[in-house]
Amino acid sequence: MKSLRIQSLAALVLAAVSFPASPVAAYSSLFGSLAVYLPGLLFTGLVMRKMGGDSAVFLRTAAVAEFAKLSLTGVLCALVFIWVKPLAAGFFFLGMIGVLAAGWIGLALNQE
Repeated sequence: MKSLRIQSLAALVLAAVSFPASPVAAYSSLFGSLAVYLPGLLFTGLVMRKMGGDSAVFLRTAAVAEFAKLSLTGVLCALVFIWVKPLAAGFFFLGMIGVLAAGWIGLALNQE
């Protein structure tokens, strides 16, 4: 859960830092962040419900949730590129990469 908080904070910081470039850059970054954050939130919700139970059920749920996360990320990216005009693609990918990296940092901090 700490990594989700770090990711949401990173999304807001990236959008704020992108705003001086242009408002389009800011919302593009925010959409990129959401394209990674929302599937991660879904994954966490699905997997956390199966914690502590049968390990085979947990592993199956984790595999299905990971497939759903990757699929939803692809669908959200496609929807943003189709429906959001104008879109600053560089800032969109900056938001995606920034939130992914923030998630990795959050996971590393949870190991302590």
